[in-house]
Amino acid sequence: MKTTVILLLSIVILISACISTQTNITEVVVLRDITEKNMVQPQTDDILKLYDFNSNNWNGGIFRFSNISQVSLNQTEQTNINSTNQWLSNKFQREDEIKHFQKNITEIIVKAEQVDNGKDNSSIYLPIAKELNLLSQSKSEKRILIVYSDLMENTDELSFYRKNDFALLKTNPELLQKKFEKLSEIDSLSGIQVWFIYQPSDLVSDKQFNIISEFYRKLLESKGAKVSISANLNF
Repeated sequence: MKTTVILLLSIVILISACISTQTNITEVVVLRDITEKNMVQPQTDDILKLYDFNSNNWNGGIFRFSNISQVSLNQTEQTNINSTNQWLSNKFQREDEIKHFQKNITEIIVKAEQVDNGKDNSSIYLPIAKELNLLSQSKSEKRILIVYSDLMENTDELSFYRKNDFALLKTNPELLQKKFEKLSEIDSLSGIQVWFIYQPSDLVSDKQFNIISEFYRKLLESKGAKVSISANLNF
Protein backbone atom coordinates (compact mmCIF):
# COMPACT_ATOMS: atom_id res chain seq x y z
CA MET A 1 0.00 0.00 0.00
CA LYS A 2 2.80 2.39 0.94
CA THR A 3 4.62 1.60 -2.29
CA THR A 4 1.44 2.33 -4.29
CA VAL A 5 0.98 5.71 -2.60
CA ILE A 6 4.59 6.66 -3.28
CA LEU A 7 4.20 5.62 -6.91
CA LEU A 8 1.02 7.67 -7.32
CA LEU A 9 2.66 10.70 -5.73
CA SER A 10 5.62 10.34 -8.08
CA ILE A 11 3.29 10.23 -11.08
CA VAL A 12 1.42 13.33 -9.89
CA ILE A 13 4.70 15.21 -9.38
CA LEU A 14 5.94 14.15 -12.82
CA ILE A 15 2.71 15.25 -14.49
CA SER A 16 2.79 18.58 -12.64
CA ALA A 17 6.38 19.14 -13.72
CA CYS A 18 5.51 18.45 -17.35
CA ILE A 19 2.56 20.84 -17.24
CA SER A 20 4.62 23.59 -15.60
CA THR A 21 7.34 23.36 -18.23
CA GLN A 22 5.14 23.47 -21.32
CA THR A 23 6.54 26.08 -23.68
CA ASN A 24 5.67 27.59 -27.04
CA ILE A 25 7.31 29.69 -29.72
CA THR A 26 6.18 33.17 -30.75
CA GLU A 27 7.15 34.16 -34.30
CA VAL A 28 6.89 37.85 -35.20
CA VAL A 29 7.47 39.22 -38.68
CA VAL A 30 7.70 42.98 -39.26
CA LEU A 31 7.39 44.59 -42.70
CA ARG A 32 8.26 48.28 -42.82
CA ASP A 33 7.31 50.42 -45.82
CA ILE A 34 10.16 52.73 -46.92
CA THR A 35 8.48 53.92 -50.13
CA GLU A 36 6.78 56.88 -48.43
CA LYS A 37 8.19 59.49 -46.09
CA ASN A 38 6.82 60.02 -42.56
CA MET A 39 5.63 56.42 -42.22
CA VAL A 40 4.90 55.05 -38.74
CA GLN A 41 7.97 53.29 -37.38
CA PRO A 42 8.08 50.02 -35.39
CA GLN A 43 8.53 50.62 -31.68
CA THR A 44 10.91 48.17 -30.02
CA ASP A 45 9.01 48.04 -26.73
CA ASP A 46 5.78 47.13 -28.54
CA ILE A 47 7.49 44.31 -30.41
CA LEU A 48 9.19 42.88 -27.31
CA LYS A 49 5.88 42.72 -25.43
CA LEU A 50 4.56 40.23 -27.97
CA TYR A 51 6.96 37.57 -26.65
CA ASP A 52 5.64 37.90 -23.07
CA PHE A 53 8.76 36.55 -21.39
CA ASN A 54 7.48 37.95 -18.10
CA SER A 55 4.85 35.20 -18.03
CA ASN A 56 7.17 32.39 -19.12
CA ASN A 57 10.81 33.09 -19.85
CA TRP A 58 11.32 29.51 -21.07
CA ASN A 59 9.31 30.16 -24.23
CA GLY A 60 11.03 30.49 -27.59
CA GLY A 61 10.93 33.37 -30.04
CA ILE A 62 11.63 34.19 -33.67
CA PHE A 63 11.90 37.73 -35.05
CA ARG A 64 12.14 38.51 -38.75
CA PHE A 65 12.34 41.97 -40.33
CA SER A 66 12.23 43.21 -43.91
CA ASN A 67 11.58 46.50 -45.67
CA ILE A 68 8.84 47.05 -48.21
CA SER A 69 10.41 48.88 -51.13
CA GLN A 70 10.09 49.41 -54.88
CA VAL A 71 11.06 45.76 -55.49
CA SER A 72 9.36 42.56 -54.34
CA LEU A 73 12.48 40.89 -52.88
CA ASN A 74 14.24 42.61 -49.99
CA GLN A 75 16.95 41.67 -47.54
CA THR A 76 15.71 39.96 -44.39
CA GLU A 77 17.16 40.21 -40.88
CA GLN A 78 16.37 37.45 -38.37
CA THR A 79 17.16 36.48 -34.80
CA ASN A 80 15.76 33.77 -32.55
CA ILE A 81 15.83 32.20 -29.10
CA ASN A 82 15.07 28.53 -28.51
CA SER A 83 12.46 27.37 -26.03
CA THR A 84 13.92 25.34 -23.20
CA ASN A 85 13.01 23.14 -20.25
CA GLN A 86 13.32 25.00 -16.96
CA TRP A 87 14.36 21.83 -15.12
CA LEU A 88 17.29 21.34 -17.46
CA SER A 89 18.36 24.97 -17.70
CA ASN A 90 20.10 27.62 -15.64
CA LYS A 91 17.85 30.53 -14.65
CA PHE A 92 20.60 33.17 -14.85
CA GLN A 93 21.89 31.87 -18.17
CA ARG A 94 18.32 32.00 -19.51
CA GLU A 95 17.97 35.64 -18.46
CA ASP A 96 21.16 36.44 -20.38
CA GLU A 97 19.82 34.62 -23.46
CA ILE A 98 16.60 36.65 -23.35
CA LYS A 99 18.53 39.91 -22.99
CA HIS A 100 20.68 38.96 -25.98
CA PHE A 101 17.58 38.14 -28.06
CA GLN A 102 15.94 41.44 -27.12
CA LYS A 103 19.18 43.31 -27.86
CA ASN A 104 19.30 41.74 -31.33
CA ILE A 105 15.72 42.82 -32.05
CA THR A 106 16.49 46.36 -30.91
CA GLU A 107 19.59 46.54 -33.11
CA ILE A 108 17.69 45.30 -36.17
CA ILE A 109 14.97 47.93 -35.73
CA VAL A 110 17.44 50.76 -35.00
CA LYS A 111 19.52 49.80 -38.04
CA ALA A 112 16.40 49.86 -40.22
CA GLU A 113 15.63 53.41 -39.11
CA GLN A 114 18.82 54.59 -40.83
CA VAL A 115 17.47 53.66 -44.27
CA ASP A 116 16.20 56.63 -46.29
CA ASN A 117 12.48 56.68 -47.00
CA GLY A 118 10.89 57.61 -50.29
CA LYS A 119 10.80 55.53 -53.48
CA ASP A 120 9.18 56.00 -56.89
CA ASN A 121 7.38 52.64 -56.80
CA SER A 122 6.12 50.30 -54.10
CA SER A 123 5.61 46.54 -54.20
CA ILE A 124 3.29 45.84 -51.28
CA TYR A 125 1.33 42.68 -51.97
CA LEU A 126 4.17 40.32 -52.89
CA PRO A 127 6.25 40.85 -49.70
CA ILE A 128 3.09 40.42 -47.62
CA ALA A 129 2.11 37.25 -49.48
CA LYS A 130 5.64 35.86 -49.17
CA GLU A 131 5.83 36.33 -45.39
CA LEU A 132 2.29 35.04 -44.83
CA ASN A 133 3.07 31.88 -46.78
CA LEU A 134 6.21 31.37 -44.69
CA LEU A 135 4.17 31.80 -41.52
CA SER A 136 1.55 29.37 -42.81
CA GLN A 137 4.29 26.71 -42.99
CA SER A 138 5.74 27.58 -39.59
CA LYS A 139 5.32 25.26 -36.59
CA SER A 140 5.38 28.19 -34.13
CA GLU A 141 2.38 28.23 -31.81
CA LYS A 142 1.94 32.01 -32.05
CA ARG A 143 2.46 33.64 -35.47
CA ILE A 144 2.17 37.38 -36.07
CA LEU A 145 2.72 39.61 -39.11
CA ILE A 146 2.92 43.37 -38.56
CA VAL A 147 2.81 45.60 -41.64
CA TYR A 148 3.73 49.28 -41.30
CA SER A 149 2.45 50.69 -44.59
CA ASP A 150 -0.17 52.80 -46.34
CA LEU A 151 -0.70 49.74 -48.61
CA MET A 152 -0.55 51.91 -51.77
CA GLU A 153 0.55 49.37 -54.36
CA ASN A 154 2.44 51.03 -57.23
CA THR A 155 3.96 48.65 -59.77
CA ASP A 156 3.77 48.29 -63.54
CA GLU A 157 1.19 45.50 -63.17
CA LEU A 158 -1.05 47.33 -60.70
CA SER A 159 -1.06 50.80 -59.20
CA PHE A 160 -3.54 52.32 -56.78
CA TYR A 161 -2.38 55.72 -58.03
CA ARG A 162 -4.19 54.90 -61.27
CA LYS A 163 -7.90 55.67 -60.97
CA ASN A 164 -9.05 52.54 -62.77
CA ASP A 165 -6.95 50.25 -60.59
CA PHE A 166 -8.02 51.97 -57.37
CA ALA A 167 -11.67 51.77 -58.43
CA LEU A 168 -11.42 47.97 -58.46
CA LEU A 169 -11.14 48.04 -54.67
CA LYS A 170 -14.78 49.09 -54.51
CA THR A 171 -16.33 48.00 -57.80
CA ASN A 172 -14.71 44.60 -58.35
CA PRO A 173 -12.59 43.40 -55.39
CA GLU A 174 -12.91 39.80 -56.64
CA LEU A 175 -11.13 40.72 -59.88
CA LEU A 176 -8.46 42.60 -57.92
CA GLN A 177 -7.90 39.57 -55.70
CA LYS A 178 -7.46 37.40 -58.81
CA LYS A 179 -4.90 39.89 -60.17
CA PHE A 180 -2.94 39.72 -56.92
CA GLU A 181 -3.17 35.95 -56.58
CA LYS A 182 -1.97 35.55 -60.14
CA LEU A 183 1.27 37.07 -58.84
CA SER A 184 1.30 34.88 -55.72
CA GLU A 185 -1.51 32.91 -54.14
CA ILE A 186 -1.80 33.01 -50.36
CA ASP A 187 -2.06 29.74 -48.43
CA SER A 188 -4.32 28.98 -45.47
CA LEU A 189 -3.69 31.48 -42.67
CA SER A 190 -5.51 29.77 -39.83
CA GLY A 191 -4.06 30.83 -36.47
CA ILE A 192 -2.10 33.79 -37.88
CA GLN A 193 -2.55 37.31 -36.51
CA VAL A 194 -2.03 40.20 -38.96
CA TRP A 195 -1.68 43.86 -37.97
CA PHE A 196 -1.83 46.75 -40.44
CA ILE A 197 -0.35 49.88 -38.84
CA TYR A 198 -0.70 53.32 -40.41
CA GLN A 199 -1.34 56.92 -39.32
CA PRO A 200 -2.95 58.95 -42.15
CA SER A 201 -1.63 62.48 -42.56
CA ASP A 202 -4.80 63.92 -44.11
CA LEU A 203 -8.36 63.08 -45.14
CA VAL A 204 -7.34 61.79 -48.57
CA SER A 205 -4.79 59.30 -47.23
CA ASP A 206 -7.23 58.34 -44.48
CA LYS A 207 -9.95 57.47 -47.01
CA GLN A 208 -7.51 55.61 -49.25
CA PHE A 209 -6.15 53.54 -46.38
CA ASN A 210 -9.61 52.66 -45.09
CA ILE A 211 -10.59 51.30 -48.49
CA ILE A 212 -7.37 49.37 -49.13
CA SER A 213 -7.03 47.97 -45.61
CA GLU A 214 -10.64 46.76 -45.72
CA PHE A 215 -9.86 44.93 -48.96
CA TYR A 216 -6.88 43.25 -47.30
CA ARG A 217 -8.92 42.45 -44.21
CA LYS A 218 -11.56 40.58 -46.23
CA LEU A 219 -8.93 38.82 -48.34
CA LEU A 220 -6.85 37.59 -45.40
CA GLU A 221 -9.80 36.74 -43.18
CA SER A 222 -11.18 34.60 -46.01
CA LYS A 223 -7.91 32.65 -45.69
CA GLY A 224 -8.38 32.21 -41.94
CA ALA A 225 -6.26 35.05 -40.51
CA LYS A 226 -7.27 37.35 -37.68
CA VAL A 227 -6.76 40.93 -38.91
CA SER A 228 -6.38 44.15 -36.89
CA ILE A 229 -6.09 47.65 -38.36
CA SER A 230 -4.77 50.46 -36.19
CA ALA A 231 -2.58 53.55 -35.94
CA ASN A 232 -0.32 51.68 -33.51
CA LEU A 233 0.07 48.31 -31.82
CA ASN A 234 -2.44 48.09 -28.99
CA PHE A 235 -3.08 45.12 -26.77
